[in-house]
Amino acid sequence: MKKVNTTEKNSENLRKRAEKQLKKLDSKDIPLIDESDPIKLIHELQVHQIELEIQNEELLAAKEVAVNEMEKYSDLYNFAPAGYLTLSKEGDIIELNFSTANLLGDDLEKIKNTRFGLYITEDTLVIYNAFLDEVFSSNSKETCEILLTIKGEIDKFVHIEAIVLRDRSHCLLAMTDITDHKMIEDELLQKSKELKEFNKFFIGREFKMIELKKEINDLLNKSGLEKKYMH
Repeated sequence: MKKVNTTEKNSENLRKRAEKQLKKLDSKDIPLIDESDPIKLIHELQVHQIELEIQNEELLAAKEVAVNEMEKYSDLYNFAPAGYLTLSKEGDIIELNFSTANLLGDDLEKIKNTRFGLYITEDTLVIYNAFLDEVFSSNSKETCEILLTIKGEIDKFVHIEAIVLRDRSHCLLAMTDITDHKMIEDELLQKSKELKEFNKFFIGREFKMIELKKEINDLLNKSGLEKKYMH
């Protein structure tokens, strides 16, 4: 059995709706037709006109839905807690959201079209450049950690993830501030180092005490006296 084409089926449904609507029209709304006029042709024109009106209404409704969805997407993008950017191959910032502007410490419009590398510390810029090259040469998500340098503020550690777009001319990048996490991590490392130093000192002190007790016992033994310390 031959499968009905979807486009043909939609056209057929549209025509049925148009003819149904045409029948509802009052006779006074239908132009007077001279007996010599091709009635069938006029009927077809009337049906076609109603088809166009229906299509126009559906297009307007679809456009309204699309605009509403775009506004929702725009709000989700702009007000997301994570920083979102669109970068070119050269690392220029094409698009960004408010969280990114806040992280970079400047107005959104001033940041747009600037080089992202300008906000990165020299010691982590090498990491970022290698990361960006990897993003545009692969098809998978890439990650790294860099340090942002913000004028008048302390440097910020950020974790970034990026993936190249299908046309490979731009990439999408997500950025999360991990400064607090890094500070806690560094403090834990420092405390661990101090603990190791203390243990080293304490163990050395214990060994010294054992050695001194042994020497005292040896001296007492040589003097014919009873040992003072027991091992």
